[in-house]
Amino acid sequence: MAPTMPPGYLSATECYFRNEEAEAIVRTVGYHCEDYSRGMLWFPRKVHVGIRPSIATPFQRTPTTGLGFLDRLPLELLHDVWLRLDMRSLFNLRQVNIRARETVDALNQYQLVVSYGLNLFCALLRTQLASGISLSDFYDALCKKNCALCGEFAGFMSLLTWTRCCFACLEKAPELEVQSLASVRKTFHLRKGQLAQLKSFKTLPGIYWVDSGCVLESVRKSRTTVVSAHQARLLFGQQLHTPAQEQETNWDRRSSILRYTAACELAYYDKSTGKVENGICCAGCQLALEKRIIGSWGEDWSYEARNKSYARDGLLGHFRWCKQAQLLWESSGGGKRRPPELPAFAWRGSFFKDRE
Repeated sequence: MAPTMPPGYLSATECYFRNEEAEAIVRTVGYHCEDYSRGMLWFPRKVHVGIRPSIATPFQRTPTTGLGFLDRLPLELLHDVWLRLDMRSLFNLRQVNIRARETVDALNQYQLVVSYGLNLFCALLRTQLASGISLSDFYDALCKKNCALCGEFAGFMSLLTWTRCCFACLEKAPELEVQSLASVRKTFHLRKGQLAQLKSFKTLPGIYWVDSGCVLESVRKSRTTVVSAHQARLLFGQQLHTPAQEQETNWDRRSSILRYTAACELAYYDKSTGKVENGICCAGCQLALEKRIIGSWGEDWSYEARNKSYARDGLLGHFRWCKQAQLLWESSGGGKRRPPELPAFAWRGSFFKDRE
């Protein structure tokens, strides 16, 4: 049953605005929360400084060697082959010679992936999952707008299942649950050969979310081999001879943290417009939480409302009914000044100390 909305959260009537006000409304009441991405697999911008030019730009030299028998193929067919290559092989291919680098860099799909998904690309390489994801897979994910599980705007990828997802599903959906390999082996009594059927990787040291509602993070220095709990259930669930409640006691208690160690932010690229969206949160919902209009009883949905990320059109649709967002807009003088009640979290985009 849907929760009853408390007074002051939703407006009594729909708010209408002129089309020319839309951009100013988005700038005033919308913000991109940096914390969400930094609590997952994330690399500081300084890590990408030396990588970006070399990973997306061909050398300014004329090739002296070719691709051997592959040069006999039409360029269109060669590009089709490159699209089907996994990202690790494509990464290695660019290092063969200048000609190979030129043919890969000429692909529009490759340029878009390394321009807007470089953080995810680095995560795939460092977790050694890149060999299981093709350039076509990556590009398709970049161009998907909505969560594969609930249909809302999705700004994240769960790596083990390669699923475009929203923050709420990443946190709670059973399809995206991540467990340690040791925990899964114990629960399903798996042998070595059976464990090999599960896609796995070793987590990377870093700072990860513990509880997004309370905005808690944890520093993880050790590396844990993790797998998809959903995949394990599908493959080996019939082997269980214990009640579901007893099974749950065997699960690794770090499961909520492990979800974030296997996830990464990914922007959305709109092929029809050429525009990129990173997801926008509503400052009005953050203000409602701070005013205790919502969340006074610790309801999960109130934190989900604060954490929810929208595409531009989705935020404008939400704004029509979000009372606190409307009040922020009214106090901004048509977007000409910062609203006096604009939460610090919204204009900073973060609760935590800058890690750049």
